[in-house]
Amino acid sequence: MINLNRTIKRSPKKKNRLITKTAAVFLLLFLIFAGFLTARHFSNQKKVDNLENQKAGLPSEVVQVSATASERAEKSIEKTAIPDEINLKVPFAVQAPNANWDKTHEEACEEAAILMANRYFAGRDITGAEDAEQGLQEIIAWEMQNLGFFESTTADETAKILNQMLNSMPTGSQVKTQVIENPSADDIKSQIADNKLVLVPSAGRELHNPFYKSPGPLYHFLLIKGYTKTQFITNDAGTKRGENYPYGFSVVLDANHDWNGGDVVNGAKKVIVVWK
Repeated sequence: MINLNRTIKRSPKKKNRLITKTAAVFLLLFLIFAGFLTARHFSNQKKVDNLENQKAGLPSEVVQVSATASERAEKSIEKTAIPDEINLKVPFAVQAPNANWDKTHEEACEEAAILMANRYFAGRDITGAEDAEQGLQEIIAWEMQNLGFFESTTADETAKILNQMLNSMPTGSQVKTQVIENPSADDIKSQIADNKLVLVPSAGRELHNPFYKSPGPLYHFLLIKGYTKTQFITNDAGTKRGENYPYGFSVVLDANHDWNGGDVVNGAKKVIVVWK
């Protein structure tokens, strides 16, 4: 009886210990299973990421770091809004300052655009006809000495003149240039908003400026210095009325053609961006 009573008293304790051990085993198995699922998920995700990177021709995992850094960089850059209207204060010169429209001055539209850009970035005004004439003749003399001609320079040649001549002259403004192909109105506006000037080689007769001597120049250069919601604001050296002369966006873009050996209307669409 004594042994029987002891057995009866110990049974609940053994039962509780058994339950506890069983619960512990199930908990351990659950944790192991959960850990397995988590590890498998990250392993599969890594394989997917690496496969995507391989498709892109990029190394595994390094791309992920780069992408994260790129996202941070994009978030840190604040895009500058382009103003609805802007008009830079660029000095004006007509290409025939003394109204002498001889062969030399009929061909001096590129030189006039270069002169105006130079004076703007040098912080100097054009004080009158004689000052403008002297500036034009300096540019023409440099072209004759270094190129052997001055008439009808292409966009690339004009950019070269801006770089080499102005950066070597005591009166030069040390400018930088970039030739952009197939520009849009927004491309040009964004450059102007960044305090840059845009020089546009054009099929002059497609500009339809009523102040040109009929039928208008075969080849012409405009200097764009501003814009409104519907028009570019130019300094057009082809007429004495050319200061702040407005042209519709489509007019300028349609007329934009490079020299192309004289076949201007089929010339490439290029503009020259000038800045300091």
